[in-house]
Amino acid sequence: MTTIYDIARAIGVSQTTVANALKGRGNVSDAMRQRILDYAQEVGYRPNVLAQSLTQRKTYTIGFILPTIANPFYPEIAEEIEHLVAQQDYQVLLCNTRGDAQLGRKHLERLQGRWVDGIIVMGISMDVADIQVHFNQGLPTVLCDWQENESPEGIPQASIDFYQAGALAAHHLLEIGHRKLAIIVHEPLQIHRLEGFRSTLAEAGISLPAEWIQQGDSTLESGYEAARRLLLSQQHRPTAIFATNDWMAIGAMGAARDLGLRIPQDLSVIGLDDIVVGEHYQPALTTIAIPKQELARAATELLLQQIARADQITPLVLVQPSLLVRQSTAAPSTSMSTNV
Repeated sequence: MTTIYDIARAIGVSQTTVANALKGRGNVSDAMRQRILDYAQEVGYRPNVLAQSLTQRKTYTIGFILPTIANPFYPEIAEEIEHLVAQQDYQVLLCNTRGDAQLGRKHLERLQGRWVDGIIVMGISMDVADIQVHFNQGLPTVLCDWQENESPEGIPQASIDFYQAGALAAHHLLEIGHRKLAIIVHEPLQIHRLEGFRSTLAEAGISLPAEWIQQGDSTLESGYEAARRLLLSQQHRPTAIFATNDWMAIGAMGAARDLGLRIPQDLSVIGLDDIVVGEHYQPALTTIAIPKQELARAATELLLQQIARADQITPLVLVQPSLLVRQSTAAPSTSMSTNV
């Protein structure tokens, strides 16, 4: 493999001159710089990335840990982050924990062993204590879309106002006339979504029966099963369901369809996330939209600030959701309203 020393010897200049020419810096004449670049290309010179990393103490690599790639929301965020960091000459190592805390711990140890410049941890991908240990040891870390049950001390976060997200879902369903509302929620991880939804209903004088709070685990299958439990009672069922992510909402619509119910004529369904597939589902899914580009940009900036050892780093960037009305919600029909 051709080295800087080889190029310097062939052209008759110092290694420092070659290094400066290749990096576009230093006091090197244009003619000499071009001569060095041409020769380097001719002999197929490739920089020694490991040696550069040791010298600069930077690998220009960040780790991105996410809980699953089955839910499209996470890959969509990953793609945004990869695009943003590439503009700063960084690459991304993607690690999928599959919801397994032990696997998350292994991923974190391997990333540290590869000398990544920092990590972004998305959702509940791993045990909070593991993240805290490595952060306290000096590894730049950002929590992105961190769920609501725990907030590790001192670690910068780019997250979503999930309480407002739940409130927006409730407001929309109340405004179009629904009074019998249910929720499919991944507790305790998504407690703020539930609290925002329930509090908004209470302000309107509407109760949320315990049996209409159904548990899911953020997967399509759990949304399907939870909706079946809500809808199997033909004498007493909700007219609208809020699923706390789009994947569960799509599962809920599948269950309704299998039970012979029409959406939105017989049942309204609203999700949260605004994944691409929701827009193209039939009917198109009404959702509480998360501005993914804004969230990814906030997480990226927080991490790069830490890597650059900025004096001031914002501890929390809270992104605001918005209502995106499509075709899966409508006013309850007369038969829906009188069904008790």
